[in-house]
Amino acid sequence: MTEAELVELGFSVMTITNRESQNGYDYYFYQKDLCDDLVLYSEDSIDIKDNDWTLKCFGIPSIRIRTMDHYLNFVDVLNNIIC
Repeated sequence: MTEAELVELGFSVMTITNRESQNGYDYYFYQKDLCDDLVLYSEDSIDIKDNDWTLKCFGIPSIRIRTMDHYLNFVDVLNNIIC
């Protein structure tokens, strides 16, 4: 996914400053609450190459969403069975 797609899908930018993390640099990632206890988040900006962002899920580490189509299919399933 691209950064523009994440913004289009309503993901929020979460900025972490060096002051907060004390790791020597600022970075950011994207996050979106889909429903109760189900949050998707992106890799950190420092790990991104070629504007290729992957989404992960808190609590379900095996989930990796790499395309807009995969995201839309995932949300469609959620809307039909959970949310």
